Amino acid sequence: MKKINEDFVCAKCGKYVPIAKISCRNHCPYCFTSMHLDQKIPGDRKSECKGEMFPIEYKLSNGEIKILFKCKKCSDIHWNKSNIDDEISCLDEYIKKYYIEFI
Repeated sequence: MKKINEDFVCAKCGKYVPIAKISCRNHCPYCFTSMHLDQKIPGDRKSECKGEMFPIEYKLSNGEIKILFKCKKCSDIHWNKSNIDDEISCLDEYIKKYYIEFI
């Protein structure tokens, strides 16, 4: 299966997001908004939903920070690896900010 890893402009904050150096990126490293693009495998881009996804929690696993995203449109959830350019110090703030999207 071909994985798609491409740059994009964030639909939420408008910042340019470069290609990921680790895995396939579909979340913004600045505001942590994502789009529901992948279905089962990172980079498959097979989801038909295309809804906004927001971080709801994160964890440290095997030395990597993994972020759990939830789709506002269909409620699906996905774990994504953080990338080296993610502004992790802001992640707690964004999780609290986006909480309102699900109540």
